[in-house]
Amino acid sequence: MASRRLTIYLLRDIDTVDDALASDKSPHSAELDADSGLVGRFFYESKPEVSPSWVSFVSPALQDKPESLTSSSASGLLVLQVDNKFLAFTFGYGRSFLDPAKIEHQFGLRVALNRIDASQIRSLDTKTFEDMVVTRTTQASKSSELPTFGVDVSRDILRAVTGEPRDKSIAKRLSGSDALVVNLVAVASELPDICREFLAAYEEDSYKANFEWIDHLALVTDATIIEQLDGLLVQQLIESDTSSTHFAMPEALSWEDVDAFKIAGTRSTEYDDLEIDAYLNALGDARVDLTIEALKQRHVSVRFSRSTTFESRWTVYQCLVTEQRIDLQLYVLIEGRWFVVSESLVDEVDTFANSLGASPTVFPDAVSGEAERLFNERTADSAPDDRLLLDARIVRPGGAASGIEVCDILTSSGEFIHVKRKSRSSTLSHLFAQGSVSAATFIGDGTFRDKVRTHIVENTSEPLTSRWLALIPGSADPIDRSAYSVSYVVLANSAADGTNWLPFFSKLNLMQHGRQLKNMNLDVTITRVPVV
Repeated sequence: MASRRLTIYLLRDIDTVDDALASDKSPHSAELDADSGLVGRFFYESKPEVSPSWVSFVSPALQDKPESLTSSSASGLLVLQVDNKFLAFTFGYGRSFLDPAKIEHQFGLRVALNRIDASQIRSLDTKTFEDMVVTRTTQASKSSELPTFGVDVSRDILRAVTGEPRDKSIAKRLSGSDALVVNLVAVASELPDICREFLAAYEEDSYKANFEWIDHLALVTDATIIEQLDGLLVQQLIESDTSSTHFAMPEALSWEDVDAFKIAGTRSTEYDDLEIDAYLNALGDARVDLTIEALKQRHVSVRFSRSTTFESRWTVYQCLVTEQRIDLQLYVLIEGRWFVVSESLVDEVDTFANSLGASPTVFPDAVSGEAERLFNERTADSAPDDRLLLDARIVRPGGAASGIEVCDILTSSGEFIHVKRKSRSSTLSHLFAQGSVSAATFIGDGTFRDKVRTHIVENTSEPLTSRWLALIPGSADPIDRSAYSVSYVVLANSAADGTNWLPFFSKLNLMQHGRQLKNMNLDVTITRVPVV
């Protein structure tokens, strides 16, 4: 018997099979044979054959036109009731039939983590949440342990895992995210027993032995708190305040396959990307009518390059990523669910960020609409004897394929200043990484320092040339690390105290890079410059 690939979802908040369907879907249905031992229903749809869009593109260049180049698609959804639980098996494009709000998040992930051998992992999907969401898929050429995948357990959120189970009789390999994907040698009548096995695995907590760090975020179940958080979010959206909110796709899609997006409630507007400000602008005055119910009911659809129609994938609510605080407790909305960040992690991050002093350099106010380059020029020109402008002076280390910016401004006291404007569309992750990468390269690569010295000779004149060269040792000279510091400077307005003007996940990123710099015996500072 051939192996069968099964994609399985656990459903929630439904009483009947029909509750699993999205409100805008009405596929054909077929009752199950009473002798099959299965309780549920099968839904299906077959689209007529059509000519692919690429045919019309190629045809004008052909001497002999092809008579029939068509394709069609079939979709199937099997919803089963097993011991008072409902599970869905999707085939083809059958997932599109499901109401996204009825899918139990992380079902497949929890099953896989409880069943796979922690030393036999093949791939991990992680998400890093900051001003934007970075999704990574890391694969190993052979089954390996967790450290092989370079996961930062304090920053990365695990979204999917593929590995070999400890008990090979279950399956050769398990892949889990919201869905569980397995290859089994089985017939349909065996599905109830298969479901019971995976439901039992879902209820276990053996994952904590190797993956306890995934619980840095705990699911919020208190309806009163959720209502408060939703209220804060909606009010901010009505006021077009997106300082702590952005859009992110709940699942990873191949960008080369994505043609456009549509968001219900904005008529026929097509979006090249999911951008929260573009959505609010398209709503216009209708923003004042936003409710949490509308955000949960309006769907985000994707048109793939292989298709001419939009496919409903998520709700607007599921695409929102936001940070909110209630009584100093931090909450984050991720993929349609509120999580509370562990107090220990919040305390650790806040303590580190608040321990950083401010730059000793006095900066002019930034100007609204002013490019970072112009701000850096004004800052350097205000004290030309003590500040060297190195903005956009990219130096390529020995053997490197790409260049590294030493810093934006170097001061005579050995302060490497890195500047970034905090905006709704940009992330600070690049700023923090730039500081740690350039410092490590400066300390460890003599060729890099020699190229910086060459730039100084070519772009300065005496007596300043000698002063700056004395600050940059050549490749043959020793380095006194105590003579240097790294300063992060962010151009942003905020009335928040301390470092609370930084989003939590940005502060978490700052902590990671800041610790790397402190391990190099370098002092680190963080400074906010107001924009006028």
